[in-house]
Amino acid sequence: MYMKKTIASRILAFTMAIAMALTLGVSAFAVEYQPYNADDTTIKGNVSATAQTYSVTVTAPSDTTQIKMEATLYQKQLIGRKEISSMTGSTYTWKCTKSQSAAIEKGKTYVIEVTAQVYSGGAWDTIEETITVKT
Repeated sequence: MYMKKTIASRILAFTMAIAMALTLGVSAFAVEYQPYNADDTTIKGNVSATAQTYSVTVTAPSDTTQIKMEATLYQKQLIGRKEISSMTGSTYTWKCTKSQSAAIEKGKTYVIEVTAQVYSGGAWDTIEETITVKT
């Protein structure tokens, strides 16, 4: 009787080890999702201390029918960063440009975080970009 329990527990342990190995193998081959429009969409930003403005341009593939974007301007600090301004924009074409005034100091470093949603080919894709500019 004791021998039957030992054999059964060994078979169960071996079966569970095989199941775990297969599970880990499958997740090792998982591919990170990349948006359809990520390679074809460009996001550019600029900060001007002279004009006291910052701007963002999102250029998507020519078959794009809508772009929505959000941009936040930060000033780098000694420790961390400080939010200066934010803006949103949208368009029903393949290019979206938005500019906004902000209190920008010469000689400082600014970071623009942009999130763009691009509708092309019947699907929405989200593309994020971080742009660093020294004035």
